[in-house]
Amino acid sequence: LLSRAVANISESALELLSTTRAPPINPYSNVLDHLKIIYAFLLPPMIIILLIAVLGNGIIVVSAHKLTSPVSPYLRLCVSLAAADAWAAFLMMTGLIVNSLMPVMLGVKKQTMCFDAVLEIFRISGMLTSDMHLFALAINQFIGTMWPLKYKMIVTSRRLRSLVFLLWIVPIIFTGSWFFLIPGDGFRHPKCNFVFYNRFAPFRITIFIVFMLPLLATLFIYAIILNHLLKAKAQFNKTTEVSGSTKCAPRKNHVNSRLKLVWTTLLIVSTFAFSWGICVFYFILVCKQDCMFIYMHHVGLYAGIFFGSTVNCLVILKLAANPFIYTLRIRAIRRSVEAFLGKRFSREGRRKTGCFPADRSSVYNKSPPNCSNTCRVPVHTPLLSTNSYTTCHEDNSSLVSYFQLIKISDIRPTILEYKMSVS
Repeated sequence: LLSRAVANISESALELLSTTRAPPINPYSNVLDHLKIIYAFLLPPMIIILLIAVLGNGIIVVSAHKLTSPVSPYLRLCVSLAAADAWAAFLMMTGLIVNSLMPVMLGVKKQTMCFDAVLEIFRISGMLTSDMHLFALAINQFIGTMWPLKYKMIVTSRRLRSLVFLLWIVPIIFTGSWFFLIPGDGFRHPKCNFVFYNRFAPFRITIFIVFMLPLLATLFIYAIILNHLLKAKAQFNKTTEVSGSTKCAPRKNHVNSRLKLVWTTLLIVSTFAFSWGICVFYFILVCKQDCMFIYMHHVGLYAGIFFGSTVNCLVILKLAANPFIYTLRIRAIRRSVEAFLGKRFSREGRRKTGCFPADRSSVYNKSPPNCSNTCRVPVHTPLLSTNSYTTCHEDNSSLVSYFQLIKISDIRPTILEYKMSVS
């Protein structure tokens, strides 16, 4: 959207320059030279950051096969969202090259607008696809929070695959229909000039509504989820303080893990709303016809480039920041990326031998007995559906005394395995 907007300003300036017969008194006589200087500073950093966004999100997608089975619907949607972000970053980079770098910097003249039309279909649909993914993530977490016992019955693998397919294909069909159905416009024009794109109504206002409704619904759903989880957490804290019992600890940990997941998704949603939301507002406020601000009339050349580039940079930084949010906040994705890149830490490099440094503390925040060599015993935690670990001494005499530090019921399935390995 933004590279197209900057292209509109550039095209308007170039048209004005080409139709002016008195260049010495024309204020736009040197506009092409000015555009080349501006683009020389703006385009390379934008393209580099977009390349980082494509690579970062792409690594998350290609490392998805390293995720530990079973892969939750939340992680599947996150991987699909990363693919949508990588696709959006690639399309934005292509748009900057086609709409700005080639016509302004290289002087390439376009014979038709057909490629631009195709590019615009996929760019707008990519934005809507990311928006719909966030809405699907909100629905998924809402069902898991409000109806946890019915979650597996409602969110099945078959339904999830169908949903992901629709999230990708429906925005393309919806956006592409505008370019095919209007007589004498879009692909039904000899040179594919999509004039409807430059008008406020009905195209731009429709895209704005289709984008904003799922986004606002997503924020509303997360407000309900947060309210529910915070009340549950406060109730558990109150019960623990009054009774002093730790029976509610598993459920409290479950609520805390869900809260962390919700905060992670909210971080993605809020940054998406800030960056893409401003982009869409700019999309409906500034255009060539019927908008509140008209290109080259209310918004001059340099003001348009400034505002367009600023909003464009927000979107680019958002796309580049998403991979860091995924890897820093979601442990399963971080481990899959580490496994794919082959850059494992020392504890992962020694997983095959089972030997680890002696100074590691257990997951219960209690230090093991001093020993020269320790190994890690898996402790099954059904609540998190993962394998957490603690440490034990290799000497059988200290095994029982150390097990007194933690609940015997939590490690009972592993005692036999440990004795067999020692013998």
